[in-house]
Amino acid sequence: MDSFAVSVAGGGKKRMSYSKVLWAPVFVLCAAGALLAQSRTMVITKQYLNVPVDSKAKMQIYEIDVKGQQRREFPVQLAAGAADLWIYVDVSEFKGSTIELKAATEGAVGQAALDRIYQADRIAGWETLYKEKNRPQFHFSAKRGWLNDVNGPIFFGGQYHLFYQAFPFGYKWDTDFMYWGHAVSKDLMHWRELPAALINDRLGSPWSGSSLVDHANSAGFGKDALVLVYTAYDRHTKKQVQCLAYSTDGGKTFTHYAGNPVLDSNEAVGSKDTRDPHVFWYAPGKRWVMVLFERDGLSIYNSADLKTWVKKSHLKGMAECPDLFELPVDGDKAHMKWVLHGGSSKYLIGSFDGETFTPESGELRYAEGKTARGADVLYAAQSFAEMPDGRRVQMAWGRVELEGMPFNQLILVPTEFKLKTTAEGVRMRATPVAELARLRGKASAWRGLSAEDANGKLAAAGRGPLDVKLQVTVAEGDELKLQVAGQEIAAIKASELEHGRGDVEVLLDRGVAEVFVEGGARYIVRELSQADDAHGLELSVGQKGSVVDRLEVFAMKSMWK
Repeated sequence: MDSFAVSVAGGGKKRMSYSKVLWAPVFVLCAAGALLAQSRTMVITKQYLNVPVDSKAKMQIYEIDVKGQQRREFPVQLAAGAADLWIYVDVSEFKGSTIELKAATEGAVGQAALDRIYQADRIAGWETLYKEKNRPQFHFSAKRGWLNDVNGPIFFGGQYHLFYQAFPFGYKWDTDFMYWGHAVSKDLMHWRELPAALINDRLGSPWSGSSLVDHANSAGFGKDALVLVYTAYDRHTKKQVQCLAYSTDGGKTFTHYAGNPVLDSNEAVGSKDTRDPHVFWYAPGKRWVMVLFERDGLSIYNSADLKTWVKKSHLKGMAECPDLFELPVDGDKAHMKWVLHGGSSKYLIGSFDGETFTPESGELRYAEGKTARGADVLYAAQSFAEMPDGRRVQMAWGRVELEGMPFNQLILVPTEFKLKTTAEGVRMRATPVAELARLRGKASAWRGLSAEDANGKLAAAGRGPLDVKLQVTVAEGDELKLQVAGQEIAAIKASELEHGRGDVEVLLDRGVAEVFVEGGARYIVRELSQADDAHGLELSVGQKGSVVDRLEVFAMKSMWK
């Protein structure tokens, strides 16, 4: 076993051991003498390459070659000095092979930085993984790097599969190298991150999309194949085209369809904004349906085999990342309505015949809450396909900046959608799934509290993570205000509650709060301060007639095993 020294986050040196690592520096000089590229040769014996990153350095492209053929390319802000982040590259597919790791763009940092990359069977910082200071404890987040849109969640092979847009190479979104992250769970609560399901290929970066099970083998990939439908984005031409990948080993690995793309509508619609295919089987018409964002709205396509698509209609006004599904009104399966929504929480209620969605409502919202930057906190939600119990469960990207961490952004808790008749008409409600109870600790409960008494109990509970349930009576003309870290997260008027009495649930985790009023009549998502001295949940009312009839506080267990 040879060894060499590398710098580690936080300063200092650490001795690292590895087997049979060979390297040979290669320098290429331009006429002015500037260093353009370096390379390093190594025999892969471990699962990961651990890579030091300086988030202030320029992003450069590096590639992995085997026998002179490029097999992988990825961007890195490679640290020449102190590293403020260590990322990892899974190279298990190259075990036993000799690779050449080299800079593929001009202006790359020196050979010494490249030589700090080391092999290991664990990622750098594994000792504190999921225990980091600002790591959410019951909201999913990636091991390393950035995540955003939820992609194609599905129940398959006895477990839930969560796919998501991932940039594992740094803190920020990078459209050129988005991957499909992949995690699985048996209970919707405890998630285990797997290797990326999709990475860049000849057509570009795999952007958002959906998943399905091809039970009848209509595409020819195999009976019950798990199929991913996604947008490929070419960073050179900026084109966005629709593609397929499939798995016949239970979702462990995916193969890009050799005939990709299956749909290129750029010329037909006069735009390169053609993305985020949501595909599902429409049983009454015995055909596949694709809902696709194109230029200024959502288009409907049909196919018999997932490979040849025919456009049927277009609805202007809705945004990217569409979802389309059917729900019973008030639980009555004889009274079904279709729901169409885009990237934000905006949605339409209407009818659908397999080719055209016909709105029967104006534009509605099921969630609220803005970031400090003015964007919706909840974005790019997708509902699970193939649910075994018929529920419509969705997960969404929470646009939350997680400060000082080797990861960024999170996924909001799974919520169940239902349609309910209200005084304003039929509306969609989102409430936490019943499985959330798996993470609750023992309840502390009190009755008949003043706001001051309730705040004393909440202060003793601390900043969380917590699940707090309130039954309140708010006097006429008064309102209940909820604050975290001095920030108002919700103001609930007496008029929003039936006869001034109602239920409020607050999910409080690191960096995020989710508030559910009256069974989802309001669903509020807030980005929270992560300052060390920030206070936990507090409430206030303006009148003595307003009381907390019941307060339940659950300390939440960590989802991470």
